[in-house]
Amino acid sequence: MKALAVVAVGLVILATVGFFILRGEKTSDNKQIKILSDNADLKVRDVFYTDVGDSGIKWEIKSDLATYTRSENLAVFEKVIIKVIMKDGKTYVMTGHQGRMNTETKNMEISGDVNIVSDKGDHLVTDILKYSDSEKRFYTESPVKLENSRMQVRGTGMTLSLTDKDVSLLSHVKARVN
Repeated sequence: MKALAVVAVGLVILATVGFFILRGEKTSDNKQIKILSDNADLKVRDVFYTDVGDSGIKWEIKSDLATYTRSENLAVFEKVIIKVIMKDGKTYVMTGHQGRMNTETKNMEISGDVNIVSDKGDHLVTDILKYSDSEKRFYTESPVKLENSRMQVRGTGMTLSLTDKDVSLLSHVKARVN
């Protein structure tokens, strides 16, 4: 995902200029720009990233901390919130402890108490959720709980297609209709 690389380079330039201009002075919202070193090419706090893909799906990613490693085409997000806005206006908000995105393929993985809530009140809970951009499909091998006002469904393994909007639970499925 070349857009993320451009954003990352822009953030590095902005952070560097900000460092030399501010030299430790507080920004207008009382936060300091902090550049932290480790193996990552870039590490940024309080991230907000937006992308509109070829399919018209809009992605908004918020994170407490993001690191980008150019050699691996890998962006890692800590305490991540991802909002997916479909072409038809339907909205899904995903949260997790960590998100990982390959910036070249746009494939993602969210892990740690993953929750998805739709604008219609549907709720999904799992431990880890993966996304294949080429297939426009979310999937997991982990236990899954789906619920809304009409039913509760549990199972192990799931696929969810953004293209045809089909959800399949793969095994050990139990359902309760309210």
